[in-house]
Amino acid sequence: MRKLLLIINPAAGMAKKKPRVFRIADWFRSKGYAVAVMTTSKKGDAEDFVRRYAEQNDAVICCGGDGTLNEVISGLMRFGSQKPVGYLPAGTTNDMAHTLRLPSNLKKAARVVISERPVPQDVGSFNETQYFTYIASFGAFTQVSYGTPQWLKNIFGHFAYVLGGLRSVGEIRPCRVRVFRDGNGDGEEGDYIFGSVSNSSSIGGVLHLGSSQVSLNDGEFEALLIRNPPNLIEFQKMLHDLRRRNFENSLIEFFHTSTIRLVFDQEADWTLDGEYAGKTQEVEIKNLHGAVSVIRREKQAPRRPGGEG
Repeated sequence: MRKLLLIINPAAGMAKKKPRVFRIADWFRSKGYAVAVMTTSKKGDAEDFVRRYAEQNDAVICCGGDGTLNEVISGLMRFGSQKPVGYLPAGTTNDMAHTLRLPSNLKKAARVVISERPVPQDVGSFNETQYFTYIASFGAFTQVSYGTPQWLKNIFGHFAYVLGGLRSVGEIRPCRVRVFRDGNGDGEEGDYIFGSVSNSSSIGGVLHLGSSQVSLNDGEFEALLIRNPPNLIEFQKMLHDLRRRNFENSLIEFFHTSTIRLVFDQEADWTLDGEYAGKTQEVEIKNLHGAVSVIRREKQAPRRPGGEG
């Protein structure tokens, strides 16, 4: 691995990180690598760079947030490239970086890229037209990730998400959904205020799942569905149990699945890896087992029996 395609999103992350981002290319060159640097200016640029330049290089290195990583991996999936991916986290929440156990320091993360080997990782297919790296979600607080202004994210980081969440609590409206998982023909219907299908140990920087519950390359996702609480007391108790990863609460459904189909009574907003993905009334999500190779520091521990809540 001597030739690197380095894709930088200068708009991602905390403002104080920006001056260091562009010095990373020189650091790679000082280690003997030939580096082609591409800088994004709008949504879709990273995927386009992958399409045009990935095959000319030995690896694709992404420097930005989880949304930038999503574009890079989506580009590899769409254009059939098998090039390994390195991730230099410079975003606000960096959920995927936590899951991959990558350092927040850019130079230390760059050392991981040149010292570790690529490991297969699952990718999510969303209605066979879009892809996600670590989470697809709908419902309450979903709009926070794409509705919070970038300048507020840059200044306050995680606190911006908390502020956005507090503003939306009074606007929670349940979705009527029929859920079909792993070929369940009849499905189960319910009123849900939130749902996610993920492949990550960190969701929104708030919910953290243990290694016994998450494996990045087991062919399965972790699905989380939260039913509509009857009152504020039950809502607060549910949040408390969720933070403690107590999935015995009757309002919380947590399970592993390789495929899931959700049919809504009306169109619902979705996000993929924290970016708005549009409205849809029916969604089919499939796990594409080991579809990409990601350079990370160490292998994830296998999920132990009994890890499912």
